[in-house]
Amino acid sequence: VIHKASGVYDLLRVAWAIDEAEKVLNRRLVQQDGTVIHCKAKVTRLNKYSLIMVMRDITERFRRFEAKKEVVSIVTARKKDTEANQFTRHEVKNGVLAAIGIYDGI
Repeated sequence: VIHKASGVYDLLRVAWAIDEAEKVLNRRLVQQDGTVIHCKAKVTRLNKYSLIMVMRDITERFRRFEAKKEVVSIVTARKKDTEANQFTRHEVKNGVLAAIGIYDGI
């Protein structure tokens, strides 16, 4: 018997409501101790009264994806900072060269 408060019960309820022959559901389940589990369920409807649901724990895959997103975000920020610094150095250099040119003209 599946407890009604569990995320698996909700996932099963959603699976029964699907009219398609095959569907993939991604859900975030929370265990009683508060641990979050990301799962993927492939639901295949056999007939009006039966279905097959295969659930997989994709928590590690989800964590790797989130870590990659964080790395891309950090790398992008560093690249933008580098570009901004190069632009600023270029503008300062142009200002200094213009001042030297004005001084030489005096």
